[in-house]
Amino acid sequence: MVIELFLLVTSLVLFWMALKRPSGLPPGRWGLPVIGYVPTGGKYIDDVLKDFQKEFGDIYIWKFGSRLQVYIHDYQLVKQAFGSPDYVGRPDMEVFRAYEDDTYGIAGSSGGIWHTNRRFILRQLRDLGMGKSLLAEAVQEQAKILVEALKEQEGKAQPVAEALNFVIMNIIWKMTANKHFEMSSPKHRYLRQLIAESTPATNKVAIADMMPWTRTLLPAFIFRHIFGEDKFIEILNKFNEFFLEMIQEHKESLNPDDPKDLIDHYLLEMNDREENPAEAEGVRNEADLRILLFDVLFAGSDTTYNTMKWIFLYMAAHPDKQRKLQEELDSALPSGTLVTLEDKPRIPYTEAVINEILRMSSLANIGLPHSPTRDVVLAGYKIPKGSLVSPAIASMHYDPRYWDQPDLFLPERWLSPEGKFVMRKEGYLPFGTGKRSCVGESLARTELLVFSTAVFQNFTISPPEGKNVDLLPDFDNRVFHLPRKQDVVFTSRNIYNL
Repeated sequence: MVIELFLLVTSLVLFWMALKRPSGLPPGRWGLPVIGYVPTGGKYIDDVLKDFQKEFGDIYIWKFGSRLQVYIHDYQLVKQAFGSPDYVGRPDMEVFRAYEDDTYGIAGSSGGIWHTNRRFILRQLRDLGMGKSLLAEAVQEQAKILVEALKEQEGKAQPVAEALNFVIMNIIWKMTANKHFEMSSPKHRYLRQLIAESTPATNKVAIADMMPWTRTLLPAFIFRHIFGEDKFIEILNKFNEFFLEMIQEHKESLNPDDPKDLIDHYLLEMNDREENPAEAEGVRNEADLRILLFDVLFAGSDTTYNTMKWIFLYMAAHPDKQRKLQEELDSALPSGTLVTLEDKPRIPYTEAVINEILRMSSLANIGLPHSPTRDVVLAGYKIPKGSLVSPAIASMHYDPRYWDQPDLFLPERWLSPEGKFVMRKEGYLPFGTGKRSCVGESLARTELLVFSTAVFQNFTISPPEGKNVDLLPDFDNRVFHLPRKQDVVFTSRNIYNL
């Protein structure tokens, strides 16, 4: 009887300790042991975070499964945190590790691997001409291909042509592998399908990462079925096979005196590391290169692709804004002339439109979580090492503290009284902020500007007759604000010949 009573008391104490929230944390939802807090009612994550902000303020916790999440709605707090080296880590999760021995690449890595790869990518983009006319010229060539492809669906109610994805991906291929795929290339379609499959598969594995105890508790075959681990690994293996083939091609053609692309430069650094291991920095191996290629391909193509679709949809939904943009382009750019970076001061409204759509669409509604590398204090609260810290980006983009009438599509908010474009920073995070902000922001902005101007010089975009444009995000995706699949109509303006 004494033993049973001791076990009962011990169990109650352990259960109470599991329920008890550690002191010093921000307010928020702690939930049950192991499970944490699971919201009911089927609300979209943006609405859940909005409810939490109303209840707890601009910084709060949400314990989901075994993971402690911290959400921040205040721009200055986000800037303070993410500008610190203490927050440059990523959580220790399989979705970032991709079942490798270490966490490689740039998006999910931490420490020396992340630092080395970030500097490497920035150097490659700089050499390519990021933010310079050389890069704009490369994008212009793809813009011409896009315009010709869109002419084939002129007057038809259809989704945006797959050519949009093709031309964006070709820019990334040129940078990474010095390749140019034809529109009908089986390799392009194959990779596009893999990318489309990877997002839902990644989301399911991420849920398992939030509840790591399920891997031990559940039978292996049930765990793999529930969380789609087999599918996730299958997709990873297909990506790996594709990239390994490409890496092997580059090894055979590598000229140390004339590197052509990112893969060539990486292989040269691998060779240098083998010859001078004492002087080498970070990691240089094929596993890291494969993950790095995936990161660049996904971040550099899919995000720009979906943002361009948002631009088309917002312009179709606001024909008066579209006409104003086209009038500016007609006035500023001679017939048949593609925009250059030097033209930006003459097209302030076009820049305003792009920035306003970046705000309203908020593609990365919460972004990838940061993870403190040690216990830190923020706004007087303890933020434990290893927790998941995320900015509530979409919430800030619609916060009346930062934006007047935030629910309205107002490109004019980006213009000065003199009509000049004015970049606003407060409460604006489409590319993140701090030490892990998007390395490809200049490339993405160049693509958005050149592709947008080329399309609206040549076409007017509208919804099908009798229908409205749906600007709500696809709620099936919990990580990104993806545009919903729907038809639009491209009508030729017949005044340009690019």
